[in-house]
Amino acid sequence: MRLIIGWNLVDKYAIDVRWMIGNVRGMGRYAQQLIAPIKDKCIGLAPRGIQKQDLPTISQGKSFFPYWEQIVMPKLAVERADVLICPYNTGPLIKPEGVKLVVVVHDLIFMRTLKELPASVSLYQTLGRFYRRLVVPRVLKQADILLTVSEFTKREIQERYNIGKDICVIPNAISSHWLEEKRLLIADRGNYIFTVAGEAPSKNVVRLIKAFSLAKKSLPTNMALKIAGIKPEHHAGFIKEAIACGVESSIDFLGFISESELKKLYRQARLFVFASLFEGFGIPLIEAMASGTPICCSNSTSLPEVIGECGILFDPLKIHEIAEAMTCLALDDDKSERLINEGRKRVKLYTEDRVNNLFAQFWEATNAK
Repeated sequence: MRLIIGWNLVDKYAIDVRWMIGNVRGMGRYAQQLIAPIKDKCIGLAPRGIQKQDLPTISQGKSFFPYWEQIVMPKLAVERADVLICPYNTGPLIKPEGVKLVVVVHDLIFMRTLKELPASVSLYQTLGRFYRRLVVPRVLKQADILLTVSEFTKREIQERYNIGKDICVIPNAISSHWLEEKRLLIADRGNYIFTVAGEAPSKNVVRLIKAFSLAKKSLPTNMALKIAGIKPEHHAGFIKEAIACGVESSIDFLGFISESELKKLYRQARLFVFASLFEGFGIPLIEAMASGTPICCSNSTSLPEVIGECGILFDPLKIHEIAEAMTCLALDDDKSERLINEGRKRVKLYTEDRVNNLFAQFWEATNAK
């Protein structure tokens, strides 16, 4: 039997690095920032064939995700580490013996009922949703430390699972290079509305298309809607919806775009709209703030917490409200300028420097226990 040691005696940390490889965004970036203060004591764990170049990585076991996470990863943690960090909304059902468990929860979207949130057109997303519904409740209860990205998600965890333990809230961050660009004047922007979404029903793209078709009656005739984030293999269903609404010629469904292209799309947009139904945080909001682009977004879940007073809120279930918000920003330059200025102030809450300091304070407090 392995002895359980105190936090002050921890010598080695292990982290699942599967989403910290390649074009890293979202949860992968958060994981990288999380381990930065302890990187000299950290190793990566991954299925066979995966290596993280800037972190010593142990790669063993088949890549079939449930098998690797539930069997291989816990075994490696027992053999190689004092602390296992699970940064992607899930973890092992059986806590590794003698190993402390740190779990990061970005959202609980997967716990929504099928009535609240229908199954995704992506089989991968649907299977992942049901896997997490099975695994996460138990993982949360046995974790030694829980982290999350918003006060909203913290409350949801506490209320849904009756968890009394402390939950640390550290938000997502925006890279410093997003803040270096000089913002464009309203008059110099493109004639398009921009959004970052996805094929998952939670992204609410169908209602957004319908709202855009309604708003088009009041917008300049050349105003377009550009939608990033939907995989090309899922474009057809949304194009069909656009055709039904009579706006297919005014909507661009973008394929893969690089970060430099993404920054340009934000910066040159007349406005940014975010119609998501459920978010644990909402990274696109801080990207839009940093880009100096006026925002209208859903009044649901974590989004009002992130955006504060620097955007127009709407009910994402009401198509006419989405349309009215887009129309208001597109036609009111003074309001847009005011919201842009407020956003540039608020985004300072989410800078890398500030968030990195929060992670450093988190580990300092943890290791003092």
